[in-house]
Amino acid sequence: MTSTSALSLLALFLTDILTLAYVSLLQDETATAAVGIGKTLSFIATILVTSVALAAGSVVSQHAGRGHRRLLPLLARQSLGVALVVAGIVAALEASWLDTVVTWLGPEAGVDGTARVYLQVTLLSIIPIALTQTTAQMLRAVGEPRWALAVVMALALSLALIDPVLIFVLDLQLLGAAFSAVIAGCLASAFGIWRVQRRIGLRGSRRRGVLSAFLARISRMAAPYALAHLATPVSLGFTLGHLATYGVSVMAAMALMDRLLQIGYSFYFALPTALVPVFSLLLGRHQRGAFRIALRRAVQCVLGYGLAVWAVLALMVPLLGAWFSLSPPGQALLVDLCRIGLGFWLLIGLDFIAVAVFLSLERAWWVTFYAWIRATAGTLPWVWLGEKFFGASGIMLGMWCGNALVAMASIGTAIWIARRQGLFSHKARA
Repeated sequence: MTSTSALSLLALFLTDILTLAYVSLLQDETATAAVGIGKTLSFIATILVTSVALAAGSVVSQHAGRGHRRLLPLLARQSLGVALVVAGIVAALEASWLDTVVTWLGPEAGVDGTARVYLQVTLLSIIPIALTQTTAQMLRAVGEPRWALAVVMALALSLALIDPVLIFVLDLQLLGAAFSAVIAGCLASAFGIWRVQRRIGLRGSRRRGVLSAFLARISRMAAPYALAHLATPVSLGFTLGHLATYGVSVMAAMALMDRLLQIGYSFYFALPTALVPVFSLLLGRHQRGAFRIALRRAVQCVLGYGLAVWAVLALMVPLLGAWFSLSPPGQALLVDLCRIGLGFWLLIGLDFIAVAVFLSLERAWWVTFYAWIRATAGTLPWVWLGEKFFGASGIMLGMWCGNALVAMASIGTAIWIARRQGLFSHKARA
């Protein structure tokens, strides 16, 4: 199940950079920057919907494990309904920010209007993509990881195939990228709903008490995760607002860097999903020695993998700037981030291990605490200092430096909590 989840994540990240590559062929840095911002808005919505989907999937999984098969169709339908409402609310809120967001793309974007329409259509795609996410999680919850992967791959493959047709063949250019996201989302969500209907069923209920109990339960489970990720828009908005003052070329470079991080560090992003079941299983069996070994190996893997990605991107960065048609200011930013900034990601990767430890030890509110520390004390002063001394590059380098320091505090806290519970005691049963 872990491998299929990681593969799903990687497939979506690859299609993101493929869309960016297609749009970069239009030789329009404003369009490239718009795609980057559109993907960021979608990412914010995705992580909020994910919190609901994970909580709902956990409830479904628990009932499936207890043999409550009659309840599953009702829970599946309610899960899709909640995801739909959350996605709609998030899309509406983000639509209210569009005036500010468009100003980040420079005066040309405001005059042309194409970038605004692109962002508006991109926000519409949030809803079908949310349904796709939720159906995939429902299938994982009932032990169908391969079908869950198939649903996500349907989204990724649809995007990969429809993008070039709409962008180049039909000559819709930037708008083609937006419409392809909507179409691909609708196709994948329809496929996912069909499979959930076949495997689980979708049955409604007129009993308000059932829905209220379900909402209360997933709210308790999703709240720490969702509140943690609500910190992301705070730090992103502050950072992008400062970065936008350096021009559209810098924003285009940041859009590319964001995609490179998602692909290059997809291993990091998949760590909580991969490690929580392992840590929880070992703790449940009281195999504390094995837990210590697993934790140590995870840290070694993060550092080794981080060094490898840093080396590869540092060597490839001149080619990447040329391939994506970045002008000199954007290329300069990309070089600084790949050759200097990725060193901070060696430490940032440790935060993903800390999240897995917090969740395994049922200390989820520490995830929320450090997410907000990272978005505030770990971002705001460091962005200001970085910009003051090093300009555009300093903004991102400063943010990553602050985030790395918070990651060290986070992993330190996770180890401290584990020690207090006796998990590092050699007297504990191995």
